[in-house]
Amino acid sequence: MHDLRLDQLEDWLEIFFDDANFTISKASDDASFRRYFRIERSNLSFIAMDAPPDKENSEIFVKIAKLLRLNGIYTPKIIDQDLQQGFLLIEDLGSTTFLQALGKTNTLELYQMAIDELIKLQTIDWHKQALNHYDESLLKAELQLIVEWYLPKSIEQPLLDQLHQLFNELVQNSLNSPQVFVHRDYHCRNLMITNKKLSVIDFQDAVVGSNSYDLVSLLKDAYYELETGELHTLLTYYHTQAKIAISFNEFEKQFDLMGLQRHLKILGIFKRLSMRDGKHQYLQDIPLIEKYVLQIADKYPNFIYLKDIINLTKVDQ
Repeated sequence: MHDLRLDQLEDWLEIFFDDANFTISKASDDASFRRYFRIERSNLSFIAMDAPPDKENSEIFVKIAKLLRLNGIYTPKIIDQDLQQGFLLIEDLGSTTFLQALGKTNTLELYQMAIDELIKLQTIDWHKQALNHYDESLLKAELQLIVEWYLPKSIEQPLLDQLHQLFNELVQNSLNSPQVFVHRDYHCRNLMITNKKLSVIDFQDAVVGSNSYDLVSLLKDAYYELETGELHTLLTYYHTQAKIAISFNEFEKQFDLMGLQRHLKILGIFKRLSMRDGKHQYLQDIPLIEKYVLQIADKYPNFIYLKDIINLTKVDQ
């Protein structure tokens, strides 16, 4: 199939460079409608972002990129932009993701570096920024994704009622915790290692929300599982470094419930990506997300019914 957007991107790049002396290759896709291409020219490398303006808001990307850089967060520089067409030319941060760096260096040191950067993110003064809030409406809409896409339509009403009761508890847990700048996808595929520094990408969906949300994204990652001891060590590290006011045990429960909110949402999103968008590769990550949910069911007796809900999908398959 002919790629009209790619043709338009190449035309735009020709105008920027004043010639066609460059090569273009696919760099990556993500779970949205954005695509990334690596542009190589005269021993220099850039990244071109294709974000269809009817589906993605590139203006937000530019705005948040500037905000993060002003606050000492290493993000790609924006070299040129055409918001009307939905094209950005940005700094190439290399190809070593946080995920790829794991195993090549000390895991705990790498995660501590990511936590230190996260704490910097959370100190950003969001009050003067026009950011959306992770409010009750958004939280419930996200949780509803598991009902709409992941669960079988035959789920019995009593289980559904329990699930909606849980949704209310998870929403209150989020709203009753300190509200900070939230990246919203702070995980191993959206962090890069550039010249031994941590750099942050894919930040355009940032909101104001719970201080435990990004930490959950990092430590209970959809794409990488930490050992139980490592997780506890890093959670303790954050609790100390961020000077959390509540006790560690209270914070751990807040973290667990925030994780449950995120993971229930992700189950719905990953199924939707497959069923609606044809991105079937995300199905392979569902077992780890289910494992996280079942761990919470084991840890907190009042959530034991989550085992029945997860098992329903096995029967339905």
